[in-house]
Amino acid sequence: MRAEFLHPSRKVALFALFSGSILLGVASGPASAVLLTPRLQLWPAGHTQIWVNATSDQIWPAHYACPSSEWYNIRDYFSVAKQTPPPRYIDRYALAEGPFMCPIHGQNSVRQLRQAEDESFIGSGPRPQITTTQQAVVADALATTGALWFLSLTNVTATSGHGTALSDQSDATHTIAKNYSQPYSTVVCVPDRIRNASDFRNIALPILLNANSPDLANGNLTFQGHTSMKITKTLKHPDFFYHQLLDTPGPAREYRLRWIELPEPFFEGSSIGAAILFPKVEKSPEQDLLLCNLAAGWGPASVTLHSRAVGIGSVSDRMRSGNITSGPNVPTTMSKIPNAEDGSDAPDWFEFNYPHFPERVINISDTWAQYLNPVVENLNTSLIHLLMQQQIYPSQQYVSASGILSMLMVNGLARVGWGSVVQGDIKTVGPNGTGGLDGNYWLSGKGDVFNVDHVKSQDWVTFRVDSTLKGYAYNTLTAPPRVAIAILSAYCLLVIGQMLYCGITGISSSCWDTIAEVTALAMNSTPTAALRNTCAGISELHIFKLPVRVLVSNDEEGEGEHLELVFGQVDEEKMKEKTIVANRTYGTLPKGAKEEGKKNV
Repeated sequence: MRAEFLHPSRKVALFALFSGSILLGVASGPASAVLLTPRLQLWPAGHTQIWVNATSDQIWPAHYACPSSEWYNIRDYFSVAKQTPPPRYIDRYALAEGPFMCPIHGQNSVRQLRQAEDESFIGSGPRPQITTTQQAVVADALATTGALWFLSLTNVTATSGHGTALSDQSDATHTIAKNYSQPYSTVVCVPDRIRNASDFRNIALPILLNANSPDLANGNLTFQGHTSMKITKTLKHPDFFYHQLLDTPGPAREYRLRWIELPEPFFEGSSIGAAILFPKVEKSPEQDLLLCNLAAGWGPASVTLHSRAVGIGSVSDRMRSGNITSGPNVPTTMSKIPNAEDGSDAPDWFEFNYPHFPERVINISDTWAQYLNPVVENLNTSLIHLLMQQQIYPSQQYVSASGILSMLMVNGLARVGWGSVVQGDIKTVGPNGTGGLDGNYWLSGKGDVFNVDHVKSQDWVTFRVDSTLKGYAYNTLTAPPRVAIAILSAYCLLVIGQMLYCGITGISSSCWDTIAEVTALAMNSTPTAALRNTCAGISELHIFKLPVRVLVSNDEEGEGEHLELVFGQVDEEKMKEKTIVANRTYGTLPKGAKEEGKKNV
């Protein structure tokens, strides 16, 4: 590299070639190991469309029909949450948090009713409670599809025709990622008081800042929070007065619920209002209560069924933002969402702008909402009284009420369309389906495994289900195998380039392939003064900087030529005379062989 006769560009090229060759040689081994190692992950395992015998309006209607069930799971959720210490003690003493979801059952699926506070809320009022869950009819259809898919695994044949290609003991997921929406509700409540039976003030509901525009606010309400007084903006109802709430049905000694329809444009963005009356103190004209503002709708999401090796598992979801645009809407965060992508229950986060999520805000009538608060017959009391008794903090009853109403609302919305099921004849093998489900066709992803009547199904809701199976296999989906392929490709190109160069130019040599051959060349070379005082060791660095060439030298007899190492600078005229000539034989040979070699030049 320090030779003066080499052009700088050739030095750079030579350095790049040497460096690249060394790096490729070092990296080729690990790259091969990366490609030869199979990876454990979820792999595509077929897809199909499914048809549910219900229309889009029947599953996601804008107005409503009968909701109440699974209330006992909501009661158990609040019963457990009641034992959870306040957040400040959780952080200080590292205590366990309460449950972040409530399991609810469909016809053949287990769904997750999840709730969290709006973490992004900024203001002096109470934080809204946010709740969502999977649509029951879709979760049931997905569970049915997953069960049939597992049955089809027993009828998958290996390519060799022997054995079973896949194991039905492997974990799998089945996902609906498009054309699916699920119910969502956000609620805020504040404490208030009815003065007496002649209280003709218009009721004022708290503004729901992640649903209502702040421009709609036309009042303020001051109330006692957990540690201090709080102020929140309110929306006045034009046609409903405080004294009318005293007519709410139910025993005065219990919690009572009254649904209030909200007219537009005074409550644009809200779905319905509610008032929860506290057990009344006898002989007092006053009545304590909570006034609540609820917004609900349908939001885009993907829903996933997790099938474990031990059987069908629960259904989870991941909310999608859709087309979010910038604007004055307050960002809202839904926290503690199970991670549907990797199948774990680790908390996840999703941010959206209301009202872009949900995409369709709905209006709810008080007639339909009454079904959310049935009478619990064996206890002879209303559901709202039963749940409010499970409140977490007596001084923050408005927080408990917000969570309860939000859960009841979402649970009711999720049960709309209940009873609709997957339709169609599944593809089978053998005469009259005697060979079982066609597992090979399903896992190949060639088409739909359900056959339906096109006339009957033209108004049915259609979903695409993508299945994945967990196992070991090879792929290039991640960065490591792609980098490994690039390294090995560059290594192969270098070798092929060397072979082509040697084949086209005819220049190649097997000389000096080993240390012994280089040693023999040095021993046959004429001693040089450049290396004097080095026979017992080298102590000066300049020795290693000396240029070394292999040049032609005349034999002592003067009849032939041989090769030897030449150290130091050499006169250019002499170097031209001593340059090695291709395809010429060098060395001490008989005179006849030397002459024959000269003739071949």
